[in-house]
Amino acid sequence: MPARLQTLGHLRLLDEGGNEIVFPEKALLILCYLQTRGINEMPRSDAASLFWDDANSSAAFANLRQTVSRAQKRQRDLDRTYLIFTDTTIALGPEPITSDIEQVRDGASLNILADLLTEDFLKYVKAGNRALANWIALQRAAHAALLRTALLDRNASEGASRQARSAAALRLLESNPDDEDVRAALTGRPAASTSLMTLQQPARILTPEEIDISLPRQNPPRVVLLPPVTTLAARTAARFSEALIEDVTIGLCALRSISIIAPHTAAQISLQADRATTYERHKISYILETRLRDEGDRHTLFAQLIFFGSDEVIWAERFPLSAEGLARSRQMIAHQIAGALATEIERNELVRNDYEFDAGAYRSFLVGQGQLKLLDLRDIRRARKSFRESLQSRGDFAPAMSGLSRSYFLEWLVTARGDEELLKKAERHAEETVRTDDRLPSGYRELGVAKLYARQFDESAEHMERAEVLSPNHANVVASYADTLVQGSRPDLGLTKIQRAIDLNPLPPDDYFWIAAGASYSIGLYEQALDYIARMKDRVPADRLAAASCGMLGDTKKARQFIRRTYDVHPTFDLESWMAIVPFKEEWQRQHYYEGLKKAGF
Repeated sequence: MPARLQTLGHLRLLDEGGNEIVFPEKALLILCYLQTRGINEMPRSDAASLFWDDANSSAAFANLRQTVSRAQKRQRDLDRTYLIFTDTTIALGPEPITSDIEQVRDGASLNILADLLTEDFLKYVKAGNRALANWIALQRAAHAALLRTALLDRNASEGASRQARSAAALRLLESNPDDEDVRAALTGRPAASTSLMTLQQPARILTPEEIDISLPRQNPPRVVLLPPVTTLAARTAARFSEALIEDVTIGLCALRSISIIAPHTAAQISLQADRATTYERHKISYILETRLRDEGDRHTLFAQLIFFGSDEVIWAERFPLSAEGLARSRQMIAHQIAGALATEIERNELVRNDYEFDAGAYRSFLVGQGQLKLLDLRDIRRARKSFRESLQSRGDFAPAMSGLSRSYFLEWLVTARGDEELLKKAERHAEETVRTDDRLPSGYRELGVAKLYARQFDESAEHMERAEVLSPNHANVVASYADTLVQGSRPDLGLTKIQRAIDLNPLPPDDYFWIAAGASYSIGLYEQALDYIARMKDRVPADRLAAASCGMLGDTKKARQFIRRTYDVHPTFDLESWMAIVPFKEEWQRQHYYEGLKKAGF
């Protein structure tokens, strides 16, 4: 069997068993060019200018000679000749090679094109010069035109599956959300009259220059609907939830105000370990996450819409799924979710200009946000530097002001020295955030935190309530409100609220578990407190609370381990000084904590 050249997605040469044949990338690009053009050879001068720097011919020819040398050596090792090199030309060798691109041709069925064109041509090749970038963009435009023609031509699409039609339409709308004819083909609705002007025009493909535009991308905002997490769920319910997301995706494509990421790409994104980087790279503004939960006698689908700019959950809802009425309720639930997403995105877009005004400020802000994930002093200070860089790019960028406030509070928390100046700085930056943008929930949240640890409990609760009103499904806001309730001597309410925050953010940062542990301790659930602490990635900041829990359980041996670790991190730690700054509103809660610490051995 001949070798196979894969050009859609990753550029690879595969043997008859589907195993990758290691070969120099530039040599593969030459193979790809010859196959795509349908020609047998090309001048070496053309290859040098196309695949290397056309502005520096001597360097281009030097790079070409290196590639030729590596390719010839590799062919000798393989005992195969895929390319023949002469002094003046590069030609196809005698080894037979097939290619996926051979199937992408005029007249191909929609089923074939929709299956093949789920990935861009040479998607992962980094074009080093304009000539190569333009050639790749031209091929992608041609593929889009073929796909669009096959979708809209009744003869070409005759016999195509519903899945193929949906996949093709979504793929095209991802590049050109204004194509009303494609939208009509997907949704079954009549095309808008304005689309008649573009009836014979192919879908517009982004040029390389547009692809490289820095974050954030201008309107319409991009939305990705991730496949549902269906761990341990019944097969019927799992299939239903997957089909449901497909219906929601199709429903949202009827809207011109947003751009939808195609399901194939969404599925790939869901597999990425570092999703935040992936969202940034693909310029995604909103993420819909869904989880199917098996609750014994029934299943529920939990959906939440996250605004990537602030890591904020702007909408969340649960949908009960009954075994008897799955098919009947599918369309109804799809309409509910699609309607809610459209409404919440439109509402959020009215106040999100801060995130699109200055790409440099936004990028530095995102870096700072990522550095605040762990309660580590070095990362906290690095985050502060990133927020300052953001404000240097744009002085009135309220989210970065809020981040600065958070960094000062977290430093106060982890150093445990009772440094009042750190709290004052946190409060000043939070107040500045609110003055700059009184619609930003994180500003009120940070102001509420600063007021809490300044022992202004009622003011803290007021600010937290305001933050929650502005963003009732923002897990970080709910968690901070829970902390205020716990420290304000209402730990039972605080525990309920922090459990809701964890429900909204099931893989939360450590401070969620710390708050939950503090609430559990205050109502006498010491084992539960230790269980929450055990879920923290970095448990060192909660060593004092863990020691107190062990003390109340009578496990002094384990308590002393936490005491030793406390003094290892804070050699000058003094119990009486610490208790003087711990912000409890009512004395019973302070005495309860003090009792546990004393029993532990402090």
